[in-house]
Amino acid sequence: MRFLSQLLNYLQTTLIPNRVFLKTRLADVTLYFCGLAWISLWTTIIDSILLDQSIPFVIWFILHFIFIAIAVLLYLLFVSYLNRWLIQWLLPKPWAFRQVFPYTVAANIWTFPIGVLFYQLGATTVGISVLLGGHILYSVLPLVQARKKKNPSKVQR
Repeated sequence: MRFLSQLLNYLQTTLIPNRVFLKTRLADVTLYFCGLAWISLWTTIIDSILLDQSIPFVIWFILHFIFIAIAVLLYLLFVSYLNRWLIQWLLPKPWAFRQVFPYTVAANIWTFPIGVLFYQLGATTVGISVLLGGHILYSVLPLVQARKKKNPSKVQR
């Protein structure tokens, strides 16, 4: 049950990009692999509903899930390098790549399936915009918020 509560907390934390979102880079390895599986599963479900398949559904679903998982992993690796560059540019202390990848997975947990849904519904431009724009929003907004300095508390005399 503890893992399930951690997973639900991880999904809730990744829902809104804010300062707390930055903590997802320190998540357990299992959580960001579950995030990768979440992205792949929802993308496969969306494709399963909207694509015509000529082979039995269960076989098609399993093969499609494997293909989507590999494609999503390659996409996330590519944008992880983009995130690494952004982090080095925006923050004074850069992160190691092992911290950038979980952060990148968290930045795509919600935007990737939604972008694929719009794409499959025929709104190609909107789908790609949600996919890329959502990733940039979720990646950059917490970094910009972290860069802002907190107002020093006023000393009472």
